[in-house]
Amino acid sequence: MWSKIFTTVKYSLVTVNFLFLITGIVILSVGSSVQSAYNGYHEFLSERFFSLPAFCIATGVIIFIIASFGFYGAYMENYYMNMAFAGSMILMFVFQLSACIAGYALKGNAVALVQQSLLSTMDLYGPDKNFEVTKLWDEVQQDFSCCGVVNSSDWLGPLGTTESQGVPVSCCSHVYGAVQIFTCNTTVAYSTGCSEAFGSWVQSHAAAIGLTGVFMVLMQALAVAGAVWLANISRQEHAFP
Repeated sequence: MWSKIFTTVKYSLVTVNFLFLITGIVILSVGSSVQSAYNGYHEFLSERFFSLPAFCIATGVIIFIIASFGFYGAYMENYYMNMAFAGSMILMFVFQLSACIAGYALKGNAVALVQQSLLSTMDLYGPDKNFEVTKLWDEVQQDFSCCGVVNSSDWLGPLGTTESQGVPVSCCSHVYGAVQIFTCNTTVAYSTGCSEAFGSWVQSHAAAIGLTGVFMVLMQALAVAGAVWLANISRQEHAFP
């Protein structure tokens, strides 16, 4: 009876560990993709937005290594390796749960943090000021079809264009190749503020990390339970001390 149960649990755990190995790659990929996406807007994002993806990348690598040992321990029916795997997974469970909490906390604060960063950089916009910030503002407004922080009128003070109502050209939609006089002001500028459009994009990437973390926590709980069960059965079957 024990032999049949042991065989069933063994191959079930081998399967779970194989899936867990894949999920390690998944969370590594998610962390890398979010990190890559954020890198393009580094000036507008605080370090908090980069520490979480970096943590996911490191966690994915560690999970991949641990799962490899767990896979080997389950296949070789090694009691000590299975218990070591279970202990490591409990530790990773705590780390991953922390990532989930941090991901959802960052998601909730994403728009406010982005708004704060955008407001602090508006005075740096202009051809005679900070080139990197100016270029990034234009890219954000073009990529997300937005203008200013809350709306286009936010530019009037920093640019000193209260009378003309002029705003950056990147605030307006225009046809490339058209031959005409082009004017961009608050009347024709994008109506959506960048804290909403760009902030929502940042928020969705933080949420992706949180959702991935939840999935990983569930997989870890299953793997730990299977490893402990297999280790106990292995101990009884082979009369380990």
